[in-house]
Amino acid sequence: MDVNVKGLEPEVVARLSEQAAAEGVSQQEWVRRVLRRTAARLSPAELLTERATVTPMSDAEFTKVQQRVAGRRQSSAQRLDAGRRR
Repeated sequence: MDVNVKGLEPEVVARLSEQAAAEGVSQQEWVRRVLRRTAARLSPAELLTERATVTPMSDAEFTKVQQRVAGRRQSSAQRLDAGRRR
């Protein structure tokens, strides 16, 4: 499928060109990649629909997740600090 976008402001076109150049690809390829990433995400309407089907986690479950995250952070911080002392 071909998509043709008309009426883009010169500043937008220039910015797209800069971003494509930074990635080392053509503008067309860069826009193609952006569209693929965007299409892979849920739209706001889809997020709302999905959110309506999700059951909120309990306070106990949330506390358990917080503790697990804190433990992983502490472990990572200790590992990183140990690497600096060597």
